[in-house]
Amino acid sequence: MVSTIKSLPKLSVTAALFSVVLLLSACGSSGGSSAAQTSSPQGSSPVTTPVQAKTEAKVLTINFGYIPDMGGAAPVAIGEEKGFFKEEGIKLNAIKFLSGPPEFQAMASGDVDIAYIGPGAAFLSAQGQGNIIGLISLGKSDMVFATKKSGVQDWKGLKGKTVGVPKGTSGEMVLNLGLEKAGLKPSDVNIVNMDVAGAVTAYVAGKVDAVAIWSPYTVEIEKQIGKENMIKLGDNSSFFPDYSFPASWVVSPKFLKEKPELVEKFMKAMNKTTDYKISHIDEAVKLTAAYTQVPEDSLKQELDSREWIDSKKQAEVFKDGSAKKWFDNLQKLFVDNGKLTSVVPSENFLTTGPAIKAVQP
Repeated sequence: MVSTIKSLPKLSVTAALFSVVLLLSACGSSGGSSAAQTSSPQGSSPVTTPVQAKTEAKVLTINFGYIPDMGGAAPVAIGEEKGFFKEEGIKLNAIKFLSGPPEFQAMASGDVDIAYIGPGAAFLSAQGQGNIIGLISLGKSDMVFATKKSGVQDWKGLKGKTVGVPKGTSGEMVLNLGLEKAGLKPSDVNIVNMDVAGAVTAYVAGKVDAVAIWSPYTVEIEKQIGKENMIKLGDNSSFFPDYSFPASWVVSPKFLKEKPELVEKFMKAMNKTTDYKISHIDEAVKLTAAYTQVPEDSLKQELDSREWIDSKKQAEVFKDGSAKKWFDNLQKLFVDNGKLTSVVPSENFLTTGPAIKAVQP
């Protein structure tokens, strides 16, 4: 080797030595980039090795619709902070909503793939607009409050009164159940459809006699006018055990059909976030508050209004048919309030496979 180099012109010797240094440097490098790329002729694109291609293919984007509360936003905050989505090769593009129906509209237009919804929006799944793939909690955070000056003390007192409510939500469901309990029909009340912010503002300003809303917005109302000025008529728990109110993960039917494996990865990541949230609730509140800018005390008060469903429990209620019964009963409410014309088999829109597979070793 040495004699060969000595016989070369000076420039060739330098070039040869430089090549040797490069070769040794490449062999001794511990960085992944040197190993993942091979040399290529001048002017052509670098050659990608199978290792590099596999790494790049792992990261897939999911457009995710969330609501800024402990059910919808905590998994996003925790999953990003702890790297649970990254572990499953997912990049979560989180988009904020204030209620479920607009999320379904975004899924229909292809802007959202998977979303968090409360029980009130589940009728849209029954209509075939989304497949429920996971469960977050059973809620009692939906409440109906009358104003003190309205003079309303119970459900019967709502007759002829004005109630602000975001229609198509679980708040409306609790309102309708309360009216039914009092022997009233929705037509006996002046129900005004409002968005969440509008309902809160109208209640605080005394523009409505009552409001059907949920935590943490109920907490914000209390802060502004004081608990003594709020007359609570009832919440979800007023109608247990006949009715349960599950919050869910719902996926676009098109996305589920085209990317079933990615949906399974999503459920694995969400199982991790849910179980971590339940076992580290104080940390979960702090992370969620920082992510949503909702005050920690508001989020903490929300905790009392939910029964969390961990990954093991989720698989159990999917397997034993409990979840099916919950949604069967919800559909009866949807028929009563005109959201559905008839009850359909809940298994038509309950896709339980991804959640069940996600807990398997």
